[in-house]
Amino acid sequence: ILPYFLYTDPGTAKNFIRYRIKTLAGALRKAKSYGYIGAFYAWESQETGDDACSDYNVTDVFTKRPLRTYFKDKQIHISAAVVYAIKEYIDATEDYSILLEGGFEVIAECALFYLSRCVYLPLRQRYEFHDVTGPDEYHERVDNNAYTNRMALFTFETLLTYWDDFLKDDNTFILNTAKKIKLEKYIPLMQDVAKKIYIPQPESDDPHHHNVIPQFDGYFSLEDCSLNDVKKRLLDPKEYWGGANGVASQTQISKQADVVLMLAVFDDEYGKQVKDANYAYYLPRTEHGSSLSSCMYGLLACRTGNKKDAYAFFKKTAETDLSGDSKQFAGLIYIGGTHPAAEGGTWIMVVNGFCGYKCRNGEISLSPDLPESWKSVTFTAKVRGTDYLITVTKEGYEICRK
Repeated sequence: ILPYFLYTDPGTAKNFIRYRIKTLAGALRKAKSYGYIGAFYAWESQETGDDACSDYNVTDVFTKRPLRTYFKDKQIHISAAVVYAIKEYIDATEDYSILLEGGFEVIAECALFYLSRCVYLPLRQRYEFHDVTGPDEYHERVDNNAYTNRMALFTFETLLTYWDDFLKDDNTFILNTAKKIKLEKYIPLMQDVAKKIYIPQPESDDPHHHNVIPQFDGYFSLEDCSLNDVKKRLLDPKEYWGGANGVASQTQISKQADVVLMLAVFDDEYGKQVKDANYAYYLPRTEHGSSLSSCMYGLLACRTGNKKDAYAFFKKTAETDLSGDSKQFAGLIYIGGTHPAAEGGTWIMVVNGFCGYKCRNGEISLSPDLPESWKSVTFTAKVRGTDYLITVTKEGYEICRK
């Protein structure tokens, strides 16, 4: 939901960031409890920043016993999401004061966490992330989840960029913050990690997976079956698909957008052929068991010219809390209710998807492709203190200062 507030109500967006600054202490405690340094943010955050997520948060439908899940301790990409939010806020507002309020310390501590979490493989001369769970929660404890690794790299890149800027400016406050957390001694190692993090690449030699990015190590070796095949294996409609013995865990069926999420977030880094190949490959292998999935698939559908798919995903996202068609149970745990993140995803699909809105370095660009039944879309965007009224039609678009 942050993108909506970034461009309509940046003051509220800033408060979201302040919440993460306020709960840094909880993230530090969590990292320390697992033997790491830095900030490992909560999967389900309490007011203190401590994690409300339990280790056993799914109940087996057959034994009625709690199942061990690896959301709280292995979904390490959450810290990078916090860094991404801070960077997006600064890019949209040019308000660097958030770094002086504690935002820089948050970024630095998240980078320190990833520094302590990665492993170096001398024979391959690269850094990897092992034993993680990516956005797809049906496949736990995997190595080198592509999204996780790329987000960790983003964290290092963001910190090192700001560090260089503040060194040039000789910013006393930031330098004192760095001294407090002993950041400077880790900078050379972070620079090395940033150069050598392993990011899974599109397959080039395998004709069956040409241009497809493996979701994690060994993904293509899993059983390649259809979504319907997996559904037929269910003995109970409420059965949890993931975990050690879930019906999806040994197959290529994913709970939600994973590689597709990475392609949507890092859109400028991948060409259309790679986007086309991954969209086509992962679409029939994704259950969309999370309400967060459809909007990301819809966004990539817009960017790959799949207009019918895009509109269908838009409808699914927009009607999540109206239709009741979203997944209601994970095991015996009720996961229904309202879905504000999906509502934010609806805005993303309209503005960033159908209207093709992007803002880079304060510059607005649009590449619209509206649904056939739509005549026009009008929306507002606040960029670095200036309010814009943007109208998109089938013929083109108009950007006006308000």
